[in-house]
Amino acid sequence: MKTKILATALVAAGAGFARKRHFEKVDAVAPSLRHPLLYMPVSGLAKISSLLPAPQRNWMPVAPAAAGVRVQEVTPDYLGHTAPTGFLNIPEHITGDGAVLWIHGGGHVIATAGANQAYPSKLAQELGVPVFSPEYRNAGEAPFPADLEDVYTALHWFQENAEHYGINPAKIAVSGSSAGGGLAAAVVNKAFDEGHPVNFQALIYPMLDDRAVLRKDDEGRGNFVWTRTDNEYAWRTYLNREPGGPGIHEYAAPARRENLAGLPATWIGVGELDLFYEEDLAYAQRLKEAGVNVQTHVEPGMYHGADVLVPRATSTQSFNASLLKALRDFFVEPSE
Repeated sequence: MKTKILATALVAAGAGFARKRHFEKVDAVAPSLRHPLLYMPVSGLAKISSLLPAPQRNWMPVAPAAAGVRVQEVTPDYLGHTAPTGFLNIPEHITGDGAVLWIHGGGHVIATAGANQAYPSKLAQELGVPVFSPEYRNAGEAPFPADLEDVYTALHWFQENAEHYGINPAKIAVSGSSAGGGLAAAVVNKAFDEGHPVNFQALIYPMLDDRAVLRKDDEGRGNFVWTRTDNEYAWRTYLNREPGGPGIHEYAAPARRENLAGLPATWIGVGELDLFYEEDLAYAQRLKEAGVNVQTHVEPGMYHGADVLVPRATSTQSFNASLLKALRDFFVEPSE
């Protein structure tokens, strides 16, 4: 009986200590970003998503458009490849001839363009330019390079049909968040290699490097929303093999690209507590060393996806303001 009581006490003490340590992690978060969900230790989001019905991208409804934005469904095709139907957000008040190809995140394993429509629709409203949010197959349907093929087809379609929508093809920026940011970097690299380059990329805490799974210490990062457990599962599913080893294509993990010379001007934003902090700043530094014009924005006390979880927070506003300014500055630059 005494042994049982002692064991119960030890378990309770251990749980209390773990809870205390977790709350201390929350203390590092910027006050405006301390969402109640942060106090609930949850990991394995990406793996849990594998239990969703397949194909996963079709199970959620399409989010409503922002006020003053018309949405047109588009099914891009190029050289015999037809991509899934995406969403072209066209604002009522267009302020220039620029546009954005925006790629949703989800670790390559979850999420859908339709369910994420709120962001590109709002982006179109705020920027006053069309924003195309392409759909792509996630790794639950087909691993790399399926999503890259879909997004590359969407970019090519957008460039080829830009003038029909009053868009200057040279003023199409490519942007995306998380895995969508990694895809944005990959499709920009591929477009450069194939001879129809993009002139600006805005990468929102992008998922760039599978080799991050080999890191021994995350230095207090990756405690919220997207954790090491999520990252390992997502990379393994996406690559259809163990991440971190040799032979991974640079389009799957853009940080593996050796020659970054000639790539377009870049904005990279990441939170100080984001799991991708280290790989994002390393990529930014390598771009600079290759002669690329790079802007970086590091938001103090911000974790992965905090801008989505707490959209009205002062930290979110600071982060978004930096992104919007970079895009607006690109739109007003003279075209080459």
